[in-house]
Amino acid sequence: MINSDPVHKQQYCYLIELTGDEQGDLLAVLTPVERALGEWERVHSAKLPTWRLWTNENADTIRYTVRHIIARNALPQNDYWLIQYQGNDHGHPRMLHPQFHTR
Repeated sequence: MINSDPVHKQQYCYLIELTGDEQGDLLAVLTPVERALGEWERVHSAKLPTWRLWTNENADTIRYTVRHIIARNALPQNDYWLIQYQGNDHGHPRMLHPQFHTR
């Protein structure tokens, strides 16, 4: 029997891909408030530094948060890709907003 229960409780998944050649660790520099936004996980199979954030927050909140994390910690990336998906598992969630490219 196949278990179809959701993997995550949150409604959205955001794929955050930093566009730089240095591997900064985003998870190490999160504040407790940023960590509480949802479930953060590193995507180890990606070529660029990439993370998933499973959350119920809207795209504007996540854009604001990621921009401030990068600026506050002087991460080597000035811009990033943010892609919003709707779904709570690792299968094929529905893409809502592709390519929020922010500088």
